Amino acid sequence: MNHLLNPAIECTDPDQLQFCLHLSDTEFWYCEPNHYHTDLFPGADTPARRIYDKYRGYPDKLLQDARQDTEVMAFVTDRRLWITGTIDAADFSREEQEALLKDYGYAWENFTSDADRNQIICENHFEQYPHDYRDDI
Repeated sequence: MNHLLNPAIECTDPDQLQFCLHLSDTEFWYCEPNHYHTDLFPGADTPARRIYDKYRGYPDKLLQDARQDTEVMAFVTDRRLWITGTIDAADFSREEQEALLKDYGYAWENFTSDADRNQIICENHFEQYPHDYRDDI
């Protein structure tokens, strides 16, 4: 979870608090709250759910407050509350990469940069296969 506090982290979906850290031109680390964990179920009366609801849409504020508020830091660093994973686009065949792009309405030619294309491939895999990235099971 140290990646989440890296200054180079980017939020790729503020409403879901999904983050991405660019590790190389083919490799990306992704994380987002683990909505399969009972503490984050809708309507759960838990500190985790209250923090998630408070910061949803405000990822920069979440990371800023984590440095000053122990309860927010506990949320940010609790691996069970996050789905995380390092994904390397090079691990997928060209056919698999094209299928991941197509599933999200993209084509290979839509990108001028290999790194940008690879990020979308990795993000799409992360979103389509969340169970592969759960830390709580």
